[in-house]
Amino acid sequence: MSTAIDYLAQYGLSARQKGNRVVISPRSRVTDDLQKYIRAHRIELLAELAANDGVERRCHWQVIRDEKIICTMVGTPVTRNEALAEIRWRWSDAEVAP
Repeated sequence: MSTAIDYLAQYGLSARQKGNRVVISPRSRVTDDLQKYIRAHRIELLAELAANDGVERRCHWQVIRDEKIICTMVGTPVTRNEALAEIRWRWSDAEVAP
């Protein structure tokens, strides 16, 4: 399975994370079509870049209360512990599932 970073590498590009942004270099090689691809795959690129630290991050986590899925938390890639901390401010008895 090819990743978004692999796709960019085919065009001689590299990616790095700067906060919540993806920085592509060299900028001079980024065409309009590649810019559209980068925008469309920003979250995927951030997840791939963050994955290099060995900690699993996901863009979505299911929120569970009373053994039922009540919603899905969607956003920037976060670890399980980060997702759990986010939902527990609202529901102290909630859990997260992949």
